[in-house]
Amino acid sequence: MLDAAIWFWIPMLLIPLGLWFSISGKAKVLGNVVSILGLALVMASSWTVPNSDSSAAGHLLLWITAPTILLCYGMHGAIFGGNVPVGRLDPSARYSGYGAVFLSLLILCLMHWSSLTPLWRNEEINPYWIVFWPTFLLFSTSLLSLAALALVSYGEDRGPEAVKLAAFSVLMAGIAIAGITFDGNKIAAEQFQDYLWLAAADIFGSLIGATIALGVFAAVIWGHEKSLPVPSNTEPPTNDEIKHVVNLAKKHIVGEEE
Repeated sequence: MLDAAIWFWIPMLLIPLGLWFSISGKAKVLGNVVSILGLALVMASSWTVPNSDSSAAGHLLLWITAPTILLCYGMHGAIFGGNVPVGRLDPSARYSGYGAVFLSLLILCLMHWSSLTPLWRNEEINPYWIVFWPTFLLFSTSLLSLAALALVSYGEDRGPEAVKLAAFSVLMAGIAIAGITFDGNKIAAEQFQDYLWLAAADIFGSLIGATIALGVFAAVIWGHEKSLPVPSNTEPPTNDEIKHVVNLAKKHIVGEEE
């Protein structure tokens, strides 16, 4: 337990701590170093603490690092290589982005249907992989379809982008259907189907929980605002206050310091 705390849980805590330092701007370089060090130690936990069951999470992170980086790169190129008002890239970045997205999905599919399957202790499949893979497919399908629907409903002249998102949604759904039809390298189709249903329950439960939490938060704010007295009108400014504001305005207009 002590080894797991030193080599896994403390490095796990260093990741959000470093991100907080980086985002707050108080120690950006130090925050990045702390986060990267914590992430590296977590991914190396399958060697540093192989007897800890928690190290399976670090093992999975290590295995999916390459396809994740490819996926993020591809999404960045596909989005900012298109018609966006800010940070637009060269149009060629869009095609390379699509290629990176397809390559990352291909690697993930090979991790399910070929010998690239993440194997952990005693040459058994990583327990987090059989949870991550169906959840990723189902969540991506749902998110892409909702995004396509939102573009059509609320956007203007976004038909081509909506079609592309819908096509990717169909692709992810097709991969999920293939998973429940054909046996993988270490996962049978029936087992994958069971985990797919569990993933659907997790996503649905998360949505219900988030909705309830937002509803309770909104109800508390509404009740608090309703209980507050009506704010009274402030007194009009005095002549001295008006003169002070006018003098400040004149000083700023002529460029003098206050």
